[in-house]
Amino acid sequence: MREELPLSEKILQTLHNLCATAPDLARRSEELAQILQINMNEVEKTLDNYKLEGFVESFADNEGKRRYYLTGRGIIKVCALFT
Repeated sequence: MREELPLSEKILQTLHNLCATAPDLARRSEELAQILQINMNEVEKTLDNYKLEGFVESFADNEGKRRYYLTGRGIIKVCALFT
């Protein structure tokens, strides 16, 4: 039986499950925090680290909220979690 995923990987998996794989499909950090029932700052910190590694991209939407989506590299990383 598989062990529980670390929170950082759950965040990536949630982006994948929400089909956040392009700018027009990007999700707000507050939405991810609500789904995972964790602090929004922790979501943003984790995703900003993944951004440095090339797994996610982000931008500010028209309301000034951060939106995140998986890059091709991030999609591969999430798929590797299932193998």
